[in-house]
Amino acid sequence: MRVISGIARGRHLRAAAETRPTADLIKGAIFSMLEALAYKRGFEPDEEEGDFAAARAWPRVLDLFAGSGGLGIEALSRGARSAEFIEQDREAARILTSNLRTTALDDRARVHQKPVAIGLRAVERPVDLVFADPPYADHAALESTVSALAVAGMLEPTSVVVLEQAWETEPPQNVGILGLHSTRRHGRTRVSLYASGDA
Repeated sequence: MRVISGIARGRHLRAAAETRPTADLIKGAIFSMLEALAYKRGFEPDEEEGDFAAARAWPRVLDLFAGSGGLGIEALSRGARSAEFIEQDREAARILTSNLRTTALDDRARVHQKPVAIGLRAVERPVDLVFADPPYADHAALESTVSALAVAGMLEPTSVVVLEQAWETEPPQNVGILGLHSTRRHGRTRVSLYASGDA
């Protein structure tokens, strides 16, 4: 598992044994979807700064059930201004913090070692881009996360949410004020993207 693009490209990331990190192939697909949507919304990469279009469209990132932090770290590497990570497991949070130091991205990140519902209370609002990868078998975690993101002020009409689930699980039709924009299958994983209706 590694950082695919940006200033930390090629850096290897560690993961706790009990986590299920997003595979590089799926991570690449997610960021391709985001780049395409950013272009559609009129954003382009800043070649001088090395920032990707998605980083310019959604500079404030939130990574829920973060595990190794692979998605949030990828966003930071591509130019996101800041990222907050929420991970309940102590060992996973420790490794995530180490990954941020290894990639030299820790100065733009905050790690909350708490359950998602509690950690969200400490997150600076609103957020532009949310990655949510709850345990596939824990339907209650998915439902509580969707409810927590619906809290007023958490998302803006311009925000985007990326949700990972088991392929056979039906995605919610909405996450807060955002509707289901697209959903794709990647092996045993379903990736759903939520955005405003004009996206």
